[in-house]
Amino acid sequence: MLVDEDDKLNDEKMRGIARKLWIAGFFFLPWVWMINILFFLPHRKVLSPAIIWYLKYSLIGFFVYTGIFMTWMGIYLVNRNKWGAFGDSISITVPFG
Repeated sequence: MLVDEDDKLNDEKMRGIARKLWIAGFFFLPWVWMINILFFLPHRKVLSPAIIWYLKYSLIGFFVYTGIFMTWMGIYLVNRNKWGAFGDSISITVPFG
């Protein structure tokens, strides 16, 4: 965290923050998992095993979700025209032309 108030948080509050961010990531928000990691790792030298567990699985979840999303985007972008009306119906914006 960029503010020195980070040092005033006790271990229980930090664990609560890590847990809340970890749970929030399950609602299709993988960037929250990355925020969880960036919030703790660069500025903390000593972390409890519980916080490390949340950070480890936040990192794994971020990479898994991002990998699945990028794979889907690649498949969709390559095959949207071949899928015809179905490809257009699952599109957020229908391109003209």
